[in-house]
Amino acid sequence: MSAQESWFATQEQQAENRIIQLQGALEDDRKAAEALGVTINGIRYSGDPSNRAALMEVVQFAREAQLTEFTAWKDSDGQFHANHPLSDVEQALHAIAQRRGALIALEGQYQAQVVAGEIDSIEGLSWEA
Repeated sequence: MSAQESWFATQEQQAENRIIQLQGALEDDRKAAEALGVTINGIRYSGDPSNRAALMEVVQFAREAQLTEFTAWKDSDGQFHANHPLSDVEQALHAIAQRRGALIALEGQYQAQVVAGEIDSIEGLSWEA
């Protein structure tokens, strides 16, 4: 391999590494946006994986127990709420799923732009979904 061919190979590898780095950063930013969650009737519900699992678990329990509200509810900001309606938790779970899907679609658009060379930095990208 000539010096010129070696230089081009190194440049291509650096470009590929940069794409991989940007794609990882996009995924991290999307996950951070997901974690912000949603607000339903003034109460924030985090969208991070552990909270999504906890919400699904509590909704399943409440349905099986035929509950319509929770005696006490601790929101994602650490505040307690008395007699919290199951319907709000269900609404939050649906809104989180919808928002997560929109954020994943947005991440896909950004990743396609990275591969196409249209984005070379993730700074300033909007994660409003």
